[in-house]
Amino acid sequence: MKMKGFIILALAATIALSGCSANKSGSGNEPTNSTNSGSSATPDASAAPVDLNWFATVGGWNPPQWNTDEGTVMGELTKKTGLTFSYNIPAQDGDTKLNLMMVSTSDAFPDVITTIGPDMGKKLVDAGKVWELEEFLKKYDPESHLLKDFPADVKEQMVKHYGGWYAIGSHMVSDDAREVYPPSSDYFADVAKYSENKGVIVNSNLLKEAGIELSSLKTEEGVLAALEKVKGMQVDGQPVIPLQIHGKNYHGETLQFLQRSFGAMPIDKDGKFRHIYMSPENKHAIQFLFKAAQGGYFDPGQMTTDDVAIESNLLSKRVFMFIGGTPRGKFDQLDFWVSPGTILSSEGTKPVFPFVSEPGRGWMQTMISKSTKEPEKLAKWLSFMTSPEGMTLSSFGIEGVHYTKDDKGLITRTEKGIQDLTDSSKTAVDIFWQFTNMAFLENVQPAPTKREGTGGLIEMEAKTAYARSPEVVRYDLSVTTLPGDFYAPGSENANTRDQIQQFYEAQVAKMVLAKDEAEFNKLYDEFIATMKKLKIDELNAELDAELQKKSQEMGVMVKGINS
Repeated sequence: MKMKGFIILALAATIALSGCSANKSGSGNEPTNSTNSGSSATPDASAAPVDLNWFATVGGWNPPQWNTDEGTVMGELTKKTGLTFSYNIPAQDGDTKLNLMMVSTSDAFPDVITTIGPDMGKKLVDAGKVWELEEFLKKYDPESHLLKDFPADVKEQMVKHYGGWYAIGSHMVSDDAREVYPPSSDYFADVAKYSENKGVIVNSNLLKEAGIELSSLKTEEGVLAALEKVKGMQVDGQPVIPLQIHGKNYHGETLQFLQRSFGAMPIDKDGKFRHIYMSPENKHAIQFLFKAAQGGYFDPGQMTTDDVAIESNLLSKRVFMFIGGTPRGKFDQLDFWVSPGTILSSEGTKPVFPFVSEPGRGWMQTMISKSTKEPEKLAKWLSFMTSPEGMTLSSFGIEGVHYTKDDKGLITRTEKGIQDLTDSSKTAVDIFWQFTNMAFLENVQPAPTKREGTGGLIEMEAKTAYARSPEVVRYDLSVTTLPGDFYAPGSENANTRDQIQQFYEAQVAKMVLAKDEAEFNKLYDEFIATMKKLKIDELNAELDAELQKKSQEMGVMVKGINS
C-alpha cells in the first residue's frame, strides 16, 4: 500500500484479525450474541440463478470460479441470493481498464465494482455510474437492515468523501459499528489499540542458533550486526536469507515501517504539514536499506518480486528477519516468529505510531452499477452479505463442517475450517473480503488461546509489539484527513501527487542500490531537487491549509516529535 499524501486506510486493528483472509464461515444461524437480525434475501428456489459481472481492481484477490455445489460457500450463497458471479479482475492496470469501460459505448459495464484507493470510486460517483445506496435500498429492498444499522460514523466519512453513501467498505471498524456488534472480549480492544500491519518479525530458531538475544535487535546497530552474523548460516543445506523485504512494494511496506520506527511524520515541529518523503527520518530509513544492500543481507532481486515469492522464501524457513507487511507472515504455518517491536534509529529519534480517532471508509469500496438489469436481486444480495447470517457464511463457512459454536454462540474453526481457510482461493471460505466487518468478527469470535495459526497469539504478539514498545509516541493522524475532492481525478493536486510517487519509487531503488555512500548522498540531493521541481512545496502548502482547518475542526493539534 503506498502512502500518498494524506490517504489513510484505518486498518491498524482490522486486517490484524482477518489478515485480509483470516476468518471462518457459517450456514445461516445468527450469532447468539449479535444484536442484528438476518437478511431479506429470499429467492425463488425453483428459479435458475442469475449470473452477474463483478469487476475488481484489488490486486491479490483470487476467488474461485463460481460453483453452485451443495454444501459449499458459493452454493449456499447462491441458494440464499439467487445469484452467481463472473469476475473481471485485471492482473494490473485495473483502474485504467475501468476508466475505459466508463467511456465505452458498449453495454458491457459491470454490475458490481470493487475499488481501492481514493480516486476510482470518486470517478464512478462523479460519472453517475453507481447508485447512492440509501436511495438504492429504499427503492429495491426497503426492509434492508442496512437502512437501520449501517454505522453512522462510517457513513459520515462516506458522505464527506463521495458526497453521499455510495459504497460498502471492507474491514470497517468504528465506535458505531461496535455498538451494533460489541466485542466478545477486552482482548479485541487491546488489539484495536496496538495492532499494526507493518512490522519486523524474526525467526526465533535462527536467533537461538546464532546466539543472538531478541533485545539486541531493538536498535539499528544491533540489527545490522545480527544480519552480518547470520549471513553465513544454512538451513537444510541452503544459505540463510538474513533480511527479507516486502518485494516490489518494499517502499510501501518495508520503508513505511522503517519511517515510523525512525520517527518520520507528515507534520513538522511547528505543526505544519511536511510531506513525509521530505523528512530526514525518511532519508535515514532509505539509508538503512542501503546499508543492508551494501552488506549483502538481501538480494536486490527481492525489490521486484511479488507476494508469492515472499511467502515462498518465508516458508523455506531460511529467512532470519522480515520487515514489511506482517499479514504475509504465514502464521498459519510458521510458529517461530517473534518481534523486537521497534528498530531504534542510530540518530536517537523517537519512533511514532499514527492512530486514527475518526473512522475510515474501509479498505475496499464496493459499489452497485446503475446499469445493472438486476437491481432488486443486488439490493437483497447486499443486505444478505452484510447480515450476520451472510457474514458468518462468507467468513467462516458451513456450521458443523467449518466451524462450531459454544454455548455463548462464539465461533471456533474446525480442522477442516482451518484447512479450507488456507485454501480460500479454491474453497471460497473467507474469500469475500469486501464484506469483512471487523466489529462483527470481534463479536462472534472468542479471544485466541492458541499461539499458532492465523489470528493466534504469536501473530497478535508480533503485530502489537511495535505499538506496545515504551519508546513509541502515539499521535492522531485524523487531522490529516482530506476532503473528498482534494485529489479529484485529473486535478493538478492528483497529478502532482502521482508524479511525486512515481519519481519516489524510481529514485529510492537507485539510492538503495547505490555503489557507495558518496553516490547515495548525490542521489539523495537529486531526489530533493527533483521533488521541488515537481512542486512538492506547493502541494505541501495546500495540504497544510487542510491540516490547519481539520485541526481546528477537531480541536486536536499535532506537532512533529522529531525533526
